[in-house]
Amino acid sequence: MKKKLRNKRFRFIKVILFIFILWIVLYIPIKVKHFTLIRNEVKAGEIFNENLETIQYFKDIKSNYSNFYGDENKLAEIKTLIQSIEDNLSNGVTIEVENLVLELKSKVNDLSASNERELEEYFNSITEGSIKNFNDEESNEVNKIINEYNTLFSDKNYKLAKEKLDELNQYINETKKIANKRKIDETYEEKASEDASLREPKYINGILLVNKEFGLPDTFAPGESTEAREAFEKMKSDAANEGIYLNAFSTYRSYWSQDRLYSNYVANYGQDPTDTFSAKAGFSEHQTGLAFDIGGVDRSLWAEEDFKYTEEAKWLKNNCTKYGFILRYPEGKEWITGYMHESWHFRYIGVNDSKNFENSDLTLEEYLGV
Repeated sequence: MKKKLRNKRFRFIKVILFIFILWIVLYIPIKVKHFTLIRNEVKAGEIFNENLETIQYFKDIKSNYSNFYGDENKLAEIKTLIQSIEDNLSNGVTIEVENLVLELKSKVNDLSASNERELEEYFNSITEGSIKNFNDEESNEVNKIINEYNTLFSDKNYKLAKEKLDELNQYINETKKIANKRKIDETYEEKASEDASLREPKYINGILLVNKEFGLPDTFAPGESTEAREAFEKMKSDAANEGIYLNAFSTYRSYWSQDRLYSNYVANYGQDPTDTFSAKAGFSEHQTGLAFDIGGVDRSLWAEEDFKYTEEAKWLKNNCTKYGFILRYPEGKEWITGYMHESWHFRYIGVNDSKNFENSDLTLEEYLGV
């Protein structure tokens, strides 16, 4: 009886072992194959996602690269790469396409970084200048343009951002001239109403400055400068050796002579036009004895706008600094000096300083930092 039970148990165990072995033989390969399929699906999914990212990145670059600016050759290289990628995408996202996209990404990143750096430098150079004389309306316009620029910069629309900075630069430069002239006129009106006897001559680095802000007392009467006259005579002699004949037709004027002259101009032309070419008493450089109005052989052109076209005017502009003179009211600097361009009006400041004005349209105000 016991023997039969053992045989039955043994047969049962053998059946169980057989089933287990059969399960191992059949199930494990199926499971392994299943795992392989899953792994392959995951890998395929990753590749698919990478391909999608590559295509999406390419689409983004294609639609946005026109927002960059820079060297035409660099832009042409990017355009050529975009065209090559488009041509190769018909074969799918191949290794060649991936490499081309990587190259495109590198070039675009370089150009983007270059644009950002240049724009920041440009912005700083524009805004570092003073706009202290701007009124509220002008200041608000500056802030409006800056805000528009910041939005474009944040959106990486660098091409339009640069155009916006060009607009800002132009607006500030043009408005600065208007604001500075307005300030000069306001200051001039205020200073001219002060008691002339209480004014003090303004010297900066040893140079006497007279303009619409800094005037002279009515007692200031040095006469014509001997040093300036000697320098002019030397210049006149050297010019004659080159066939250029110069005449100093107006030099020193006293406070009261200038007062009469200015009043006559106002009576004939009105005050606003007169203030563009003649100074009120106490604000004329001629009172210093250092200002020389110089003309040529044609007297009809003395103190006339057309004098600037003569050979004498050209010679003076090119050579006056060698003798200590400067062209006091250069063309295009009216917003700094407060006066129209006068091609005949020269100021003696000495050779040590005048040499710094050679071949430039520098004004005395700019040179002295006022």
